[in-house]
Amino acid sequence: MTDNPHDALFQYVFSNPEHAAPALRSMLPAALAEKVDFSTLVLAPGHFVDPELDGHRSDLLFSARIAGRDALIYVLWEHQSYVDTWLLLRLLEYMVRIWRSYRDEHPRAKKLPVIVPVVLHHSKTGWRAARRFEDLVDVDAAGLSVLAHVPRFEFVLDDISRVDDAELSRRAMTVLGRLVLYLFRHARDPEELFAGLGRWAEALRHRWWAHRTGMLRSRR
Repeated sequence: MTDNPHDALFQYVFSNPEHAAPALRSMLPAALAEKVDFSTLVLAPGHFVDPELDGHRSDLLFSARIAGRDALIYVLWEHQSYVDTWLLLRLLEYMVRIWRSYRDEHPRAKKLPVIVPVVLHHSKTGWRAARRFEDLVDVDAAGLSVLAHVPRFEFVLDDISRVDDAELSRRAMTVLGRLVLYLFRHARDPEELFAGLGRWAEALRHRWWAHRTGMLRSRR
């Protein structure tokens, strides 16, 4: 278990499909989310972030059926104060590690599963770098045909730096999932963080009461 409280909270809450499924449904493009069978979402073992970056990143890997096929969803939580312009290169490295791990576990496989990379980001400025790998490649308009020979992928970005609290509170997620994103969003400003916590108290009380009521009914 990580010693970083942000990582610990991220891992504790979003490793649970109960909270991860609605969070991913709200993060993914609607056309893609419609093809995901969230009832099959399962946490997969393994972490792929470089050890020296543990204090700035955390990750989770899920398996799910997408458009009727086995696939993987890789969630990378970025919580550093600056934007890493080379994140796409790191993402590619992490994805290759995931595929290598898959090959080790499925030596008879003939194809690799799709990996959908999702980045949950929070920084002082919000995301200001490339989201497509080909944008890192030094190619001018006359040489665009070269791009057919380099890796090409785009990650799904959920930049909570640019989401206000009202929009966050309306997300179709569990109360706990929304609260965790709120805590992440205001973690660098304790005064603002505590000022807004009162708005979540009622929602949390309702969740606690619904859970308690459900437990009592299950005992009858």
